[in-house]
Amino acid sequence: MNRLPKIRKTSLGIIIFCLAYLEGTSQIDARLMRDPDVSETELVFSYGGDLWVVPKQGGTARHLTSPKGEEKNPKFSPDGKTIAFSGYYDGNADIYAISTKGGIPVRITHHPSSDFMIDWYPDNENILFK
Repeated sequence: MNRLPKIRKTSLGIIIFCLAYLEGTSQIDARLMRDPDVSETELVFSYGGDLWVVPKQGGTARHLTSPKGEEKNPKFSPDGKTIAFSGYYDGNADIYAISTKGGIPVRITHHPSSDFMIDWYPDNENILFK
């Protein structure tokens, strides 16, 4: 008769362990596509802290950036050849630019406070940031 309660306690312990394990392993990777911008031919967006480019008609997205840090708020230049964005690399955000073909981002601003990319001016050379 003493054996029955031990089995129930063991089964209950196993069930609690399994539920706790499933709760811990069922976390969803919730990184989403963010900050999209569209040029005449392409779409740029941030995903997982990096920038991605995909043809406007659809297709496979191409990884554009992958340095340590996070890139946000990408904006195409008016001619569609350059993308400016806020890069969080050295403790605060500065504005960087990169060719739509890829390469190494070029730092545009050097302010001690964070800079947030807003958009390009129509002249294709100046940017608006705050």
